[in-house]
Amino acid sequence: MKIAFRIDISNEIGTGHYMRMSALADAFAGLGHRCEFFKGEDEPVDYSGFNIIIVDTYEVNDNYIAGLNAPNRSLVCYDDNALYTYNCDILLNANLYAGVLQFKLAGKSPHMLLGGKYALLRREFQENAPITINEHANNVFVCFGGSDLRNMTPLVVDALQGINGVRLSVVLGGYTKCDEQVFAVAGENTIIYKTPESMREVMRSCDIAVASSGTMTYELAALGLPSITISQAENQFLIAEYMSRNGLMSCVGNWMDVDFDHLRDEVEVLLADYGRRKTESAGLMKAVDKNGAYNAAREIIELHQIRIGG
Repeated sequence: MKIAFRIDISNEIGTGHYMRMSALADAFAGLGHRCEFFKGEDEPVDYSGFNIIIVDTYEVNDNYIAGLNAPNRSLVCYDDNALYTYNCDILLNANLYAGVLQFKLAGKSPHMLLGGKYALLRREFQENAPITINEHANNVFVCFGGSDLRNMTPLVVDALQGINGVRLSVVLGGYTKCDEQVFAVAGENTIIYKTPESMREVMRSCDIAVASSGTMTYELAALGLPSITISQAENQFLIAEYMSRNGLMSCVGNWMDVDFDHLRDEVEVLLADYGRRKTESAGLMKAVDKNGAYNAAREIIELHQIRIGG
């Protein structure tokens, strides 16, 4: 089958939509299907040759989504926070909190694929390679996604410099604008990676993480890396709230009101608490299904075949 993905990626939007959809596309490819990605600058797109369209972007509206429907084609919509009125065949939301959202439906009653069973992890995070929980911890992973929408990385790196014995592994994404600021505040205790070949291996070299509460949250969970999060966008609030409420990750607030002295204290406490790190690590790995991308891909294909009688 031919499968089209409608996503967007930029400095302002970030890379999370692309990362999770690339994981899903990889799963489709593993099942023998062909995938193609389209962005806003590609519009108008001729979807007539595609069997399935998957939409994961906030840059469209209800009318656009409704216009993608066709008798012999299945439309899949992904959304974190139930933003649209969904006139589609399949609704996908792999967030752990997805089951409590009130989705607005129109025209169709879509099949719901919700929750951690469908965690869209890239291939490197599907392998069974959890971190080691060390009794004595001092290595901190710092990353705020592919674009770092709020330029949080230099502020966090600067705040953590004063922790005795701490070592920082800082990852900068392909769209970050704050690289020079990060290098300016980094001390001898800091290693800076620009789009590393293996994000997983950088994470696995660390004891805890300070990161944004976006798509990366589930990659950290898959490795069992205890984490402290900061929300960089409204669509990240529910992830942070769920993780905090269930004792999986702590959150020190959103980009507008972070107390960096409090963040430093929280990092010191988590590094020192071996028992807490063990408990959080185990809980995180139970929360997400590492085969989630394949679970979603298989069910989407099956539902499409049922729908068209194939």
